[in-house]
This record gives sequence, structure tokens and C-alpha cells, in this order.
Amino acid sequence: MPDFRERDAELRRRGLFAAEGRLLVSRGIAAGLRPVALFADNAAAEEARALFPGVTVLEQRELSEEAGYPFHRGMLAHFPRPPFHDPLEVGSGTPRRILAVPKITDPGNLGTLLRSALAFGFKTILLGEECLDPFNRKALRSSMGAAYALTLCFADPSALRGLAAQGVRVAAAALEAGAVEAGPFSGDIALVLGNEYDGIPPDWRAACAGAVKIGVSDEVDSLNVAVAGSIIMREISRPTLP
Repeated sequence: MPDFRERDAELRRRGLFAAEGRLLVSRGIAAGLRPVALFADNAAAEEARALFPGVTVLEQRELSEEAGYPFHRGMLAHFPRPPFHDPLEVGSGTPRRILAVPKITDPGNLGTLLRSALAFGFKTILLGEECLDPFNRKALRSSMGAAYALTLCFADPSALRGLAAQGVRVAAAALEAGAVEAGPFSGDIALVLGNEYDGIPPDWRAACAGAVKIGVSDEVDSLNVAVAGSIIMREISRPTLP
């Protein structure tokens, strides 16, 4: 049986990830994932059994020891990692909305971006090899389980060039000369976001046809990437007025 105290990297090597709390466990099961192991404390035992019959019930103290810390909200599960997809063979919705995150390393930022992507119709996510795992425990909590409902793809800059060849507009989010103000866009689009410290990696930026931005006051030089990315996705998805 998996040990919840295992690090995310160890779980990943075993093809698993950990979901903490009732919300993430229930949403994972609702998404069609079958737990490898499910633990609940006495207060959550009945709810857990309604979700999945193979529940191990523990005292709250024991569950905290199993988790390695007391943040579990009564329920913990290990799930098999869902498959990732070929970025050139997927597309959700008309028009296609794609978010590319080559190198987002902060779990709060990545989780927030995934949650916003789901909210604003950016259903396909391209993850660079330097990007944090979307099933990292903190990222999954921050996303409120959005990763379950998104089409996740491992990708490199060639994927952007392939999408461009399919007619997808590939745009970098960047405050640079020539960047246009983000606004409603009716065509297929892939939005590329950079790391807050390093920006978009040069090979990914070279695959972008142009840049979009949001206006900010002169009193700040930039916004947090999760905030900026969320606003841009909202602006792109906003319907044009008649």
C-alpha cells in the first residue's frame, strides 16, 4: 500500500499522485479515477464509503501521522496518474483555447492558472519539461482539482510550431514593444506564459507569432503570472459586443 509520506517525485515514479481532502478526493473519483488507496477519519468515513467501498478508517491522529502532517480534512487518497496527450492531436472546444506553461515552478501559481484555464475555456494545457507537475500536492490543492478536467500534454517548442501550422495563433504574454492589448479573439489561440523570474524561455518565445499584454499603471512593473495569465485568458474569452 502506498505511503502518504512519500514525496511527490517518488509517487510520480510509481505512476501515482496524492489527493488531500474531501474535495480533491471526490472530484478525482467523479472524473473517473479509481483510488489505489483511500483513508478517512471517523467523521468522514460514511462520506468516503459512499465514494469508494475500499476505505481504511483511521482515528484523526492516525490519519495525520499517515499524511505526515495534520492538513488532510478527513480524507486522503492515492490515484493512478492519468495519461498525458499528444498536443497536436487534441483540441477542446470551438474555438480551440490552449495554455502553454513552459516553466511555471511555483505550485500556487500553476494551480491558480489551471483553475482559471478551466474557468475561461482553455481546456488544453501544454507543460514544458521544466514546469512543475500539475499533480504536485500543493498545485492540485490550488487548482481545486482543475487538473482532472483538463487535457494535459507534455510539450516542447516544436508543439507550438505544429499548432501554428494547424492555424492556431500562438501568442506570448509579454510586456514588450509591439505587444497588443489582450481582448476578445474568436479564432484558435495558444497563450504562452513565462516564469516570473526568467520570462518565457527563448526557444518557446521564438515559436510565438506575437505578444499580448494587459495595461498596468506606471507604479508597477508587472503582475504576478497567475494574476496576469488569468486576466488575459478572461479577456481573450470575453465575447465581443454586438
